[in-house]
Amino acid sequence: MGAAVVVKHNDWNALSPFALDRIAMRSTILAVFVYCIVVIIHERFSPQISSYITISNNIRFLSGTLALTSMFLILVPSFGWLLLVIWLALLVKVAHNLHEPFHDLDKLKQSVATIWRGGPFN
Repeated sequence: MGAAVVVKHNDWNALSPFALDRIAMRSTILAVFVYCIVVIIHERFSPQISSYITISNNIRFLSGTLALTSMFLILVPSFGWLLLVIWLALLVKVAHNLHEPFHDLDKLKQSVATIWRGGPFN
C-alpha cells in the first residue's frame, strides 16, 4: 500500500502525502512502529502469562488495523472513514474485554512477583 501512496502522489509539483495527509501519515507510521515493537517484544521474551499474551495480541491487532485504515484514509478517503468507524468500534470492544485479566489482583501480584524474580524471561 505504500507503493500506492507513491503512485497517487507521484507529481513532483504536488505536495507530498506528509504535507497533505499529515495526521494519517503520522498515525500510519506510529501504528507500524508500535506493531513492530510489540512483535519484537513478544518474540524476544515470549510471555508465558496468558493475560500478557492477550494484551500483546490485542495491541498487535489494533495497531495493524490502524495502519491499514490510515493508509485507506490517504488512498480512498470515503472508504477510509468507514474503516475508521469500524476500527473505533473494535477499539471499544477490545478495551471493554481488556480489563478482565486484571480483576484478579492475586494473579496480578503473582505475575509481577514472577517477573521480578526473572521467571518468564529466562
